[in-house]
Amino acid sequence: MICRRQVADLIPKQAEFQNKGLRLVVIGNGDSYFIKTFREDTGFQGEIYTDPSRQSYTILQFKKGIRSSVRLKTLTTGLKAIMEGHSQKSVQGDPWQQGGVIVITPGQSISFFYANQEAGDYVEVETILMKIPR
Repeated sequence: MICRRQVADLIPKQAEFQNKGLRLVVIGNGDSYFIKTFREDTGFQGEIYTDPSRQSYTILQFKKGIRSSVRLKTLTTGLKAIMEGHSQKSVQGDPWQQGGVIVITPGQSISFFYANQEAGDYVEVETILMKIPR
């Protein structure tokens, strides 16, 4: 539910990313057959990929484990997501894997990187947009 909320926050800002010459890509870690349901649940029409092996998460050193997943922030962010209509559906991937945000500019350089420290921790879309060069 928290990742659905994160993606839902991106949708109204897609044009702003495109105006900066970027495209939004969502990468999950569930099986590929979950992509259709995730798209339906979030309304995200951009590119969605999945990495069930989580090799990309390992390379990016994203946190994984119960200690980063069961925290007070997870509860409060989860409740907020539920109140906004993002209910928990079936688990689609590794529930203990944390994600993050990476912005790769057309020149193939990383212009923004953020690794979530715990479930429910993520950067607001406005912050990302402010830190990306035009």
